[in-house]
Amino acid sequence: MRNTKVSEMTVMAMFVAIIVVMALIPQVGFFQYGGIAFTLLHIPVIIGTIYGGPKFGLSLGFAFGLFSMIVAFMRPDPANVIFQNPVVAIAPRMIFGLVTWYIFVGLKRLSDFRLRVALTFLLGTLVHTVVTLSFVILFLGFFREFIGEFINLIIIVFPLNGTIEIVTAVLVGTPVIMALWRSAAFHPPHDEGPQTEG
Repeated sequence: MRNTKVSEMTVMAMFVAIIVVMALIPQVGFFQYGGIAFTLLHIPVIIGTIYGGPKFGLSLGFAFGLFSMIVAFMRPDPANVIFQNPVVAIAPRMIFGLVTWYIFVGLKRLSDFRLRVALTFLLGTLVHTVVTLSFVILFLGFFREFIGEFINLIIIVFPLNGTIEIVTAVLVGTPVIMALWRSAAFHPPHDEGPQTEG
């Protein structure tokens, strides 16, 4: 039991470290070009959640949100100001991490494991986009005071950003999971793994 907990903490620390490094290096974890901005940090969150379950989903989602807030203060341009709000930065990412786990579990009956993983990346990232946009809209009046009508442009391009994030997550995350699952280093304690290599 002790060894299992130590192993889980080690793996979680590794994923958190990946999130931190990606977040702090410009144009690695967060890409921005004009009004178009998207992130890749949801990918290690999903991978970690598939490995470690809901506890990983919440913890890695929190790390994702926390460092998106830190980056928003480090690079305070209009597109980042919305993530200076800790509720908008952190809460949607924790919800996304937790829901992603239940998506993965809900798809367990799929015989094709690769399809199950790809759908988890697709639907999990979609949840991230929808929940984050919902929180932005919730605080719409607050943001208008700081960045004016630029908030409208952010809301308009959100679906485009989300689409880029979904496609990237599926194309990058799925082969990573498939490779990890075949290795001795990736043995989630809660799931029997692929029924077929697909």
